[in-house]
Order: sequence, then structure tokens, then C-alpha cells
Amino acid sequence: MKKIFLTLVSSLAILACSVDDYLSEPQPTDEVAGDLVTPDMALVGMYSAYRDFYGGGHDVATSKGVSLGADVMGRDIQTPDFNWYIFEHQWDVTTIPNARRNYFVWDICYKLIFHANNVMYVLETNPSGLSTEDINSYRGQALTMRALAYLDLVRTFQFTYAKDPNAPGVPLELSVSESDHKPRAPLSAIYDQMYTDLEEALILLTDSRPSKYRVNLGVAKGVFARVALEKGDYSKAATLASEAKAGYPLMNETAYKAGFNDFNNAEWMWGFPFRPDENWGYASFYSFIDHERTAGYQNLYINSGLYDLFSATDYRRDLIVNTGQSFASGKTYRTRKFRDLTDLSGHMVLMRASEMHLIEAEGLAYSDLAQAKNVLLAFQQQRDPAATLSTAATTEAFVEEVLIERRKELYGEIGTDYYDLKRYQKPMLRGGNATWNVVGFLLGQEVPATSNRWNMLIPQKEIDQNDALTEADQNPVD
Repeated sequence: MKKIFLTLVSSLAILACSVDDYLSEPQPTDEVAGDLVTPDMALVGMYSAYRDFYGGGHDVATSKGVSLGADVMGRDIQTPDFNWYIFEHQWDVTTIPNARRNYFVWDICYKLIFHANNVMYVLETNPSGLSTEDINSYRGQALTMRALAYLDLVRTFQFTYAKDPNAPGVPLELSVSESDHKPRAPLSAIYDQMYTDLEEALILLTDSRPSKYRVNLGVAKGVFARVALEKGDYSKAATLASEAKAGYPLMNETAYKAGFNDFNNAEWMWGFPFRPDENWGYASFYSFIDHERTAGYQNLYINSGLYDLFSATDYRRDLIVNTGQSFASGKTYRTRKFRDLTDLSGHMVLMRASEMHLIEAEGLAYSDLAQAKNVLLAFQQQRDPAATLSTAATTEAFVEEVLIERRKELYGEIGTDYYDLKRYQKPMLRGGNATWNVVGFLLGQEVPATSNRWNMLIPQKEIDQNDALTEADQNPVD
């Protein structure tokens, strides 16, 4: 595959910091520097690739730009004004092969894959006196990050696995020494590889880690649970999610309302910290969603339909506040869930135990509905003391309750509503006080689950430069 992101930024050989100093001096590279590179340096590049500022627009800063872009493509977060994320909100980005969004997702994911492959290459060529335990840990982290990147790619550029396992996915790149030209592999091959990578990672990793920005065994199980859920492997998803959340107690009301800005929160399984001297000002996740931030666009609002899902006794509803602006403006509600620190160094949440509780409930629904209801209730009672046991008579009805709970708990974090609609092949209907619909569809009109608009187009430069691809390999458009 011709990697369209291969602009040499700097060499890993000039990295002088240790891997745990990378947050203060990230210097990612796209260069394999052979014996000059130590495993620590390669690991620096991998994590920096996932949290680095990519430029080209403030809405494509760090990996959070991937998930927030997916969030605004759903029903719950909206941008009423013509501002950052408007093209994602209107799905303009899914019809243009030169759109910034599809380039960004492609770039950040393949850059992460490249760096993960580089970690494994360096471990083989220059282990640098590491212990077997360290080598296993580094390799396990790289395998997990590679699987995560492929998950984001396949659910962005193709329909769900359940629709057609043989549908063309994305080029499968597994080594820095492989040919640069790769065809689109079928979804089945990509999911097989993600399973292979994650199964090995679970063997190699332990719960030990020097910092929460690092992948450990719990995080790897959480990533695996996401992959299994996306594939429809519900039993595996439930088991892995149950194991992943061990040791991460659900936060109480005080912690939940503290601003989602500190990865030392006991429920956070994985996150990235920032230092005050490296914040990116307006190019920040908080810039768009935190309306109390001193420097920000403050352009993302909450759809009234999401607010209406919360009961009066659910303390999460307190974080969605009425702005006093008109219903028709689309700006009636904003969220206080995410509030940056005063020095603009708020941390980025990547995975929480809440998600694992909800994956477990959804996965169990297909084999043990009664137990699934108990798992869901135990979670709900942590957020709403008046919550009662589900009375859903069928698996399908109960899963709908879980999907609603996922929207209420995880909005603004992992692109929940958009990805859930897509994996269950459901149409999208924006209601409440929505001001925009997908381009080509009027407000109040469903976007069919079969529409090709759900899939972004392969970046045109990839089609042009990859000899294994032709225009016939491009995703179709309606």
C-alpha cells in the first residue's frame, strides 16, 4: 500500500527522551531507522502518532478527532452553526474522495499501524537488552494498537461485518518490510487479523504499566470486546468486557460531575494526559464541546432528543443544561460533562469501565437475557437510584434499551450513536431540535441503512498512488 501519510517528520534516532517522557516532548517519526532505534523510541512514535496534532484543521487534532467526528454524524451532538464539524454533521464528507475527514481517518490509522509494525520490527532487530517481560509488553501494546486502528478503518470505510463479511475492507499492512502496494482485503481477513493480534496480546500483556496512557491487559481486553461486539461475536464480547472492567469501579456522582478531565479517575481504563506547556489552544477536543472554556469554539450542542432520554432522577441529566436559546436554534442544550482544566491541560478519555458494563449487558442478551438485565440494572443504579429491572420481553427490545443507555453514558467519547446505528444496520432519523440533516435528506426524513452515504470514500490520493487499487475499488456513492 502506498502510504499517503509518509512525510518524514523526524527520525526516531534523535529521540533523547525516555518513553514515559514522550508526553512532554513527542517527536513522532515515519522513518524506520534500523539499529539506531531502540524499542523505547519506537514506542514513543506509536503513542505520539495516536495523540499528535495532525494539522489541516482544528477538528482533526489527535485521535479524539476521529471519535468526535463520528459523534456529530449521529443524532445526539449537533453543530447548529456553520462551524467546525458542520461537514461531518451533514455527511458531506462521505461523498468526496478529497474530503479532509476521510484523509484524516486514513492517515491517523495507517500512521498508527506503521508505528505499531515498527515497534515489532525494532524488537526483532534491536531488542536493546530488554527483558523478556519488557519485550512481551511492548509487542502486546503494538498488537493492540494495530487492531484498534483496523477497527476504526473498517467501520469508517465499509458497512458492518454482519452485512457482508466478504465486502472489501482496507489494505492489510502487517510489516514495515512488506510491499507498499496492497489491495483492499475482505472484512473477514481483517477481522481474522484483529483477532489474531488481540489473542496474542492477551498472552503477552499483564495489568502492570507505568502510566494510564499505556495499553495493559485490561485495555487490550477492552479493545477486543469492542472488536467482538462490532463483529457480532456477542458471547466473546460479554466475557472480555466483564474481565476488562475488573479493578475499575464505576465513578460516583461527584466524580461523574467533575468534568471528565483527569485520567486518574478510578473508572478510566485508558486515557492521555496533557501538560500545560503543550496544549493546542483552539485545536482541542474541549474547544468544541466545553462552553465554559476560556479559549474555544464552543460550537457543539446537545440535541433535545438526547436530553429527553434521561429520567428526572438520573444525575447525568444535570450535566445537560438549558442555554435559554430558542428551540429552533438547535442551541437549547449544551453539556457540562466535559470541562477542561483551567490551564487547558485536560486529559483525553479513551476507555472507561462503563462501556465494558454495557458491552457485557448487550453481549449477554443473546444468550442469557435474565442475567443481561441484572448487569444492566447494576450499572443503571449507579447513575439513577430509581432505576428498575428491565421488563423487555425479547432480546431485541432489551438491546434497544442498552443502545439507549450507551447513548446516555458515552456521548462525546467514542462515536457511540453513529457506530451503533451502523453496526445494527438501522436508518438514522434526526429529531428533537435538530437543525441539519444529511445533505440530500430533509429534516424529519430517514437516512436509509442501505445508503452508501454511511461509508466514507477511500482517499483519492490512495487510489492514485497505490498500484493495487483502481477507481473500481472506490466505495460506491448513491
